[in-house]
Amino acid sequence: MKRKQRSSGTAAGKSAAMAVALVGQAVPLHQAGRLAEAEALYRQALAAQAGQPDALHLLGMIACQTGRFAEAAGLIGKAVAARRDVPDYHANLAYAFQAMGRPVEAERAARNALRLRTPFPEAANTLGNALTALGKAEEAETAYRAALGARPDYVEAEGNLGAVLRNLGRAAEAEPLLRHALAANPALTEARAALGLALLDLGHADEGEATLRAALDRRPDHASAVLALAGSLQRRGGNAMQAYRRYLTLEPSDADAWNAYGLSLQQCDRIAGAVHAVSHALSLAPGMAEALTNLGTLHRIQGQPVRSAALQRQSLSLQPGYAAANTNLALALQDLGDEAGAERAFTRALEADPLQALARFDRAILRLRQGRLAEGWEDYAARFDSNRLWPARPLPMPEWQGDDPAGRRLLLWAEQGLGDELMFGGLLTQAIARFGADAVIVECEPRLVPLFRHSFPGVAVRAPTRRPTDADCHLPFGSLPRILWPRVPDPPPPAGWLKADPERVAVWRARLDGLDGSAAGLTVGIAWTSRRVTTERRRSYTDLEQWVPLLRLTGLRVVSLQYDGRENEIAAVEHRHGVRLHRWDDLDQTADLEGTAALMANLDLAVTVASSAGEMAAALGVPVWRLGRRDWTQLGTAVRPWFPTMRCISPNAGDDIGGSIPMVIQMLAKFSQGAL
Repeated sequence: MKRKQRSSGTAAGKSAAMAVALVGQAVPLHQAGRLAEAEALYRQALAAQAGQPDALHLLGMIACQTGRFAEAAGLIGKAVAARRDVPDYHANLAYAFQAMGRPVEAERAARNALRLRTPFPEAANTLGNALTALGKAEEAETAYRAALGARPDYVEAEGNLGAVLRNLGRAAEAEPLLRHALAANPALTEARAALGLALLDLGHADEGEATLRAALDRRPDHASAVLALAGSLQRRGGNAMQAYRRYLTLEPSDADAWNAYGLSLQQCDRIAGAVHAVSHALSLAPGMAEALTNLGTLHRIQGQPVRSAALQRQSLSLQPGYAAANTNLALALQDLGDEAGAERAFTRALEADPLQALARFDRAILRLRQGRLAEGWEDYAARFDSNRLWPARPLPMPEWQGDDPAGRRLLLWAEQGLGDELMFGGLLTQAIARFGADAVIVECEPRLVPLFRHSFPGVAVRAPTRRPTDADCHLPFGSLPRILWPRVPDPPPPAGWLKADPERVAVWRARLDGLDGSAAGLTVGIAWTSRRVTTERRRSYTDLEQWVPLLRLTGLRVVSLQYDGRENEIAAVEHRHGVRLHRWDDLDQTADLEGTAALMANLDLAVTVASSAGEMAAALGVPVWRLGRRDWTQLGTAVRPWFPTMRCISPNAGDDIGGSIPMVIQMLAKFSQGAL
């Protein structure tokens, strides 16, 4: 019996020794990356001694290395159960749990490792990862700093610290850490994504987007990087649709992302798709006030203001005082003709959020349309912050407030598109008169520089400069009316304040006189649409087909003022109806504004929709008939005070803009007889 017991003890000892020896043979193979051979030896060790903790632990590590984290957690957990005093077991169990997305267990195991060994940088780093996943960013920062304190060259922990600092809103601290970590190890994809996010936070959008794309090249399924890239593109007015689609394949139940995707589709004028996306967001989150107001806006764009207003009110019932919903409700009420209700809603938006620049800008448009100029121009100052226009220029000198200009030099700068420059440009003459030509600088669209030099002799006219320092005060063009037209548009700009080059005018006179072999009849220019026709803007434009009755009139030479060419559309109409619309291959009406102005100066009349072509012709003093509905630029009048030679022709109620063309044809008969 005793001999048998000794024999049994000897066998157990031999099995344990054999297991230890097998583990010893496996470790060098494991370290050399020969995982299959090492795994076979670890399993032999376990066969020799069931529950051998080192074999279990190291076999679990191979499972981790090969992505079998659940198996790894099971094996290392058995090792921990066999020996609870080995810190490496706890640390690697924490790593396996974290990789499985079980941060609570990971935190517990990492803390166990750190209780057994301090410092322990790897365990501290894993603890930081678990705490980050649990939303405990401040505790995670402490853990990462402990890891780096014990091992200053631990670049993974440095990258993780940078990422958590960025999450804490400390992007300026995060950026150098993340750059340093990536310089040491460019393969740290999480650090690269965090650097991209930090750069976006710091306003470095170009580099931030490029960094996020580099992170996605390494890891295409990095959802937060895709979402951040999409958001940045959207904020900057870029096309974010593809990025949002990519993100939604990764996170299809993210209602906020579906809503944002809808906005990106709206920006690209894909309104039906936007409605579907925002509606899907609401199916995932029925109480999302933001999605409700966005859906209401989309329906307003589709010409459904009643439905839009109902959705805005629903949004406000969920989130009373929601400034954006009040702003959008006001726009819907405006479309319904309830201008008083619209103004009240704009004002409620501003009471809820005084910084709601879009509400202030839209209220400005409403008030200006009603002719309430002093109030309207005051609100119009919010235009740069409204995201409807380009941002204001950061200039080093103060804005002129209309006070005594004596001894100062004024910089006047163009702020919007070409048509707006020409509209506000009519007031330049008054500002120049106050300061004196030699005390004014005008910065305008580069294509307008030659024309403005003809128009304002003695004034320094140039294209926009980056940092002008040769003026004492400045004023954007759109702020001129606040100073010069505070109550009524008086005095009006001089007719024909814009001057074309006389020599080029003469050249075009000869070319026009030679049309059809005769100089007889009226020469009429037409512009029927815009380069950018969106769903919302489509009602303001026409098709050339609608102008065929005018093109058929005898005694007219009709010239195209369509600056984007439209050659295919013109050729098709000419072929189909046997009419003629004159244009010239050697005149680019987009690039060569001086040549275009010289052509326009020879017209007897221009008939245009709302277009920069009509603005330029009117600024030149050409009679212009503008087809369109009443808008804010009429400043509460029946005309457009900016242009003394312009006449506004509105369609009958219920008609589209093309419904004005028969009126034009009737009026042309009188015009050809010298009556306006």
